[in-house]
Amino acid sequence: MSPIKYCAKGMLTFAASSFGEHNRANQEAKLWVLMYHRILPKADARYDLEEPGMVVTPEVFAMHLREAKKLFELVSLSDWLTRADRGQPLPAKACAITLDDGWLDNYEFALPILQHHRVPATVFVVADKVGTPFRFWPNIVSELIAAKSPALRSHPLFTQAARLIELPYSPERVAQCIGQLKAYTEDALFSALEAIGWSRALASNGPALMDWTQLAALTASGLVEIGCHTGSHRRLNKGLAATVLDQEIATSKDRLARRLGQPIKLFCYPNGDFDTAVLERVKEHYQAAVTTENGINRHGSLQPHQLLRIALHNDASDSPRKFRARLSGWR
Repeated sequence: MSPIKYCAKGMLTFAASSFGEHNRANQEAKLWVLMYHRILPKADARYDLEEPGMVVTPEVFAMHLREAKKLFELVSLSDWLTRADRGQPLPAKACAITLDDGWLDNYEFALPILQHHRVPATVFVVADKVGTPFRFWPNIVSELIAAKSPALRSHPLFTQAARLIELPYSPERVAQCIGQLKAYTEDALFSALEAIGWSRALASNGPALMDWTQLAALTASGLVEIGCHTGSHRRLNKGLAATVLDQEIATSKDRLARRLGQPIKLFCYPNGDFDTAVLERVKEHYQAAVTTENGINRHGSLQPHQLLRIALHNDASDSPRKFRARLSGWR
């Protein structure tokens, strides 16, 4: 980055952190919903295997909570929504923490930090994948490359990935490879990964997602509410059949409620994708749903089944100033 661009970026960060809506006196209640995925130390082998936009370190996560406490009332998302539904008083500036996918590291690293700071959170899990060896396809590709698995050579879809196993592992090269693979559908990618036997190749790597016992420990903390992130993490914008939508939206909710012994009120759209049919089905079954659209929710124009969120990852939020700049809601 040139000195001029670096200076301009620094000035924009300063302006956003200093003059964003989080620093203004509010005339209507506003809700910031923060979106996280993975909480991993940099020394953990899983850190370099993850896409950069999907991870923050425990230290950065703890800093975010400390800074958020200075600016907002930290709330349970479903509690805030219930108060809004009932017309009860709301804090002028509220903030809810969400974590997507149900990663094992949410139990290992996020939960102790939430407990230490006494901050509520919602964890959205993929119901049919709890306690299984399942991984999302970018993680499978990253792990296969890191393991230098010759299985990648056995399918033409992974020609570029196979070249990378001959080189030292580079998160940047892997991210570029994954970016190119996104041109294929998830069905095509998982079909190819099954064909090369990815689960056998990575059998020794251990689980990536939480199991039912770990999810129960989250809820037993009194701080964490579990939401539904579909049954299989299928993207919901392809004109799917009604039976498929039932499995992904309704059956998955029932399974979580039955296994965890509590109502499931909140939904999270995989990759933020949904169409009109999906939105209507979600409205039938859930109190509210979160998207991946950037922004701040205003009580006066609240769309509870299309809640905006602010995505956090290490590179963009590893200092208080950068974190506050993200809270501004500016792109």
